[in-house]
Amino acid sequence: MSPLAASAVLAHRRGFSAPAFTDAGRWLAGRPVEEAARLIPRVFNLCAAAHGAASAQALHLPATDAEASIRQETLRDHALALFHQAPEALDLPGERDALGLLANPDGGAELARRVSGDVDLAGLSLSDFDLWLARGETLPARLLRQVRQHIDPAWGRVGLPPLTLSDLDAAVADAPRDLPARDATVLTRVRQAPLLVALLAAEGGSLLARLLARVLDLLAVLKGGPASCGRTAAGHGFAAAARGLLAHGARVEAGRIAFYRIVPPSAWTLAPGGLLERMLAALPSRAETPMLGRLALLAVNPCVPVKLEGLGG
Repeated sequence: MSPLAASAVLAHRRGFSAPAFTDAGRWLAGRPVEEAARLIPRVFNLCAAAHGAASAQALHLPATDAEASIRQETLRDHALALFHQAPEALDLPGERDALGLLANPDGGAELARRVSGDVDLAGLSLSDFDLWLARGETLPARLLRQVRQHIDPAWGRVGLPPLTLSDLDAAVADAPRDLPARDATVLTRVRQAPLLVALLAAEGGSLLARLLARVLDLLAVLKGGPASCGRTAAGHGFAAAARGLLAHGARVEAGRIAFYRIVPPSAWTLAPGGLLERMLAALPSRAETPMLGRLALLAVNPCVPVKLEGLGG
């Protein structure tokens, strides 16, 4: 999301503060449909393709082939976390050169190898996963191994119902003051992977499970992934953005915007009593707590700057 898309007003929660989300309807009201469709990806430029696709669906504009661009946004986001941001948080050397593979049309196979080696990570059993962690030399394997060895599964563990299209419809239509607690992260779209099913059964929504979800989502996107946009039962547009399910709702009168609302996945994650607040509340008071807070942020991946507070350890 660009700076224009977030209010300067900070929303304070227990453990963190973040900019309040903008009211898109306020600055789109009265604009012609085509102008609104052009503006939205420019303003919400962090996931421009996903916002553009959800907007086109909400405005009932001709479908455009946004699949490849949405996948590229998602790959970029996960790769930056796994090869630069997470290693930095854990004092491991990053591999910035891996990010260069994103610009190579034929770099997908090499990027997958740099992530999981030669194994089908999503299909592993827990025992085989432990072997992969012990023997794996890829940077994501070393990252997850460090988390497995040094972070208690209870630290930051939260289990919430996954976000559904019905939840999106209710949020777009009713704009509740406080969104119900839902998991809107990419964990919801890879939670049926056999390895993640087993890990969630063993330790719940731990930091390890959530970071693994980002690894598995990257690998799934490299394989093509599922359809990434469409319309809900109520006719609202949605897209599977890099951070989770994104919704756009619109009403058009005489070719102009009469109503517009955007509900990004981070609105659920950063809501009062939502996922991030609960994760931070579940962290211990230890010397490494600031690092755990950074890992929690990387796991949920908000689309606005978040300042952690009161995690001195």
